[in-house]
Amino acid sequence: MSTKDMNATREQRRPKDVKPVPGKPDPAEKEAIVPAVPPAGARDERERPIVDPVTGVAL
Repeated sequence: MSTKDMNATREQRRPKDVKPVPGKPDPAEKEAIVPAVPPAGARDERERPIVDPVTGVAL
């Protein structure tokens, strides 16, 4: 869909040398987006490790 409007005044039109910028996903957005269904056997990196209460070592 074009943004050019035949009824627009000069001030309202987009300049001819201005092109739309393709949207790049932000690196932070990639981390924030959680898949609807995680792959089988995948663990979340933000998940706390399971720790042995006696020794304090991660299992």
